[in-house]
Amino acid sequence: MNIKIDSYSRIAEELKEDYPKLSDFELLTLAIQIERNQLLENGLNVSRNDSCPSSLEAIAISLGYSDKSQT
Repeated sequence: MNIKIDSYSRIAEELKEDYPKLSDFELLTLAIQIERNQLLENGLNVSRNDSCPSSLEAIAISLGYSDKSQT
């Protein structure tokens, strides 16, 4: 989990350095999407490498949920 959330303006600056041919609109669109993903990652406590379950999965496991279909 990444605790630090970069601002969209900083992300756009980094993208502009790496991809100078992108238009300002494309840079801002990507930067906003990346910032949104960082917020969701932190809010939902998602692991980048699946080393531990997300918050919702951990709650479901604690409550006894299993994938096995009940027949």
